Amino acid sequence: MTLLQLIASLTPVISVMLFLVLLKMPASRAMPISMVMTGLAAIFIWQMDTTILSASVVEGLLAALTPLSIIFGAVFLLNTLKYSGAMDTIRAGFTNISGDARVQVIIICWLFGSFIEGSAGFGTPAAIGAPLLVLLGVPPIAAAVVALIADSTSVSFGAIGLPVLFGMEQGLTEGGVSMAAEHIAHHGGTFADYAQFIAMHMITIDLITGTLIPLVLVCVLTGFFGRNKSFKEGFAIWKFALFAGLAFTVPAWIINYVAGPEFPSVIGALVGMALVIPVARKGWLLPETPWNDFAENDNQAQSNLETKAKFSQVAAWTPYIIMAALLVLSRTVAPLKAWLTSFNISWTGLLGTELKAGFATLYAPGAFFVIVCILGFFLFKMKSPAIKESFTVSCKSMLPTIISLGASVPMVKIFLNSGANESGLASMPVALADMLAGSMGAVWAWMSPIVGIFGAFLSGSATFSNMMFSGLQYSVADNIGMNHAIVLALQGIGANAGNMMCVMNVVAAATVVGMAGRESEIIRKTMPIAIGYALVAGTIATLWGGF
Repeated sequence: MTLLQLIASLTPVISVMLFLVLLKMPASRAMPISMVMTGLAAIFIWQMDTTILSASVVEGLLAALTPLSIIFGAVFLLNTLKYSGAMDTIRAGFTNISGDARVQVIIICWLFGSFIEGSAGFGTPAAIGAPLLVLLGVPPIAAAVVALIADSTSVSFGAIGLPVLFGMEQGLTEGGVSMAAEHIAHHGGTFADYAQFIAMHMITIDLITGTLIPLVLVCVLTGFFGRNKSFKEGFAIWKFALFAGLAFTVPAWIINYVAGPEFPSVIGALVGMALVIPVARKGWLLPETPWNDFAENDNQAQSNLETKAKFSQVAAWTPYIIMAALLVLSRTVAPLKAWLTSFNISWTGLLGTELKAGFATLYAPGAFFVIVCILGFFLFKMKSPAIKESFTVSCKSMLPTIISLGASVPMVKIFLNSGANESGLASMPVALADMLAGSMGAVWAWMSPIVGIFGAFLSGSATFSNMMFSGLQYSVADNIGMNHAIVLALQGIGANAGNMMCVMNVVAAATVVGMAGRESEIIRKTMPIAIGYALVAGTIATLWGGF
């Protein structure tokens, strides 16, 4: 690659970092500018076919329908519970478990969030967990940051194992043949067997990195958002935090060993909640004094439209219980899954190209959110003004998100489809990653997860990151003599870490807590954690004997 071509391939990253992170523009402004710059670089420097570029924009706009439906559904459910008064009951319930905000963050984001991630994926945990924390008194920015950081380890097995089972299988397939065919044959004969082997390496590394995440969460909470800006106040519950970490990672390890990568997050989270909640109620492993000391200027008054608690805990949690049941059943009951996916809308041959897009109308979690909201109208006996208010507020809050995702997803599609060009180059991500592999093979244990972060940051999906770069990771392992399974595990862990800071997830989390426009502030908090997560994983792999 020439210098200009290198700059062109880095344009999506450079522009997002410049406008969103450094200049602190809201995503609704930064992402359209970044999309235009990426398109211009693709046309004039990468010499990308203009028809493919135009079709990529259309593909991106259509692909954005799925995350937009999920975000709207999450916001709508939040407002339904808020204006019915059910959220007051939920808030009281968590307070009864523990009045300590550090404990609430661990239970809601780390454990409950892992259950939602294992069931649905798509960044849904942050969209559900962050607003719950806000209603418990956690500052909105703090809620978004910790919810995003927590949605990491469980992503390996998110959406019933798709990042490994689908993402890596597709990424390792070239011309209809898997480049890992020899290893697949050695580990049972099917990719599901090999995926289980790769996932064992991931979750084994995460017995350290993942177990530390709850401790990181509470230290971030108190160090960045507490009145005293004290990391020590978070570290004060290190025993409870490590217990909560192990309560998830150990069962997840066992489930993957026994049954494969579909259910470690779901079952690990359920076991974790069963272990951690009673301990929290008893106050075991916790300091005597609960912590709730946030900076005054970060707290926001609760809405006057909230009503007094008037439901039982079971009734108030029923929408979330139904939501979780729908997610699990739709992913595990084959006839139901087939029926739901039969309603998918697909567009093929976009602008005369081979590009296509689809929208899972009933299978996507967004549809379940809306169904649960309608049930909530009847369950909570909401009056017309309250229903109208919840819907209106939800719609109004979506405008910045529509603009942000309506630009960021097409930008990613341009980046990925840039292999159709007159310069004879591979697509931008492949060319860029090839260059990195050629110059940094000696330190690939650390670079491998960084590549995974890069893919997730741009695409907004760990599954997509694995699709983009698993083939590259496998080839690099061949070239430098590194253990293939460890390299692929590090790719997956990096993709998980990238989930903390990818634009789509950050926009979603900011939207549901009413902080649209402050995405740069969130990314500046989550980025160091994501990079640290990846580097620790790389160090563990090196000590493990990856070379």
